[in-house]
Amino acid sequence: MFYDQKDSGMRIAELRKQKGLTQEQLAEQLNISTSNLGKLERGLQGLSIDLLIEIGIFFGVGTDYILLGCSIQPTTPEEDIDSMIRQLIRLKQKI
Repeated sequence: MFYDQKDSGMRIAELRKQKGLTQEQLAEQLNISTSNLGKLERGLQGLSIDLLIEIGIFFGVGTDYILLGCSIQPTTPEEDIDSMIRQLIRLKQKI
């Protein structure tokens, strides 16, 4: 998993389109220029942390989705142990 500026921009564009907004409308909501938003959506410019948070709040998605395209779910120690046990069982079955 890694950050790709172009993929991140594509996700922002897709979120905007899903809400039925033009670049001008979203740029106004985010208090940035339309050209700035266009560069973000094309992956020609990165996001500041403040803008990343603002976009996440506006669309109701986590910043991990905008940056990486997935939602990182925190796990409990019990879930981690269960996952390790499953991995060990699979490994034992291969032996």
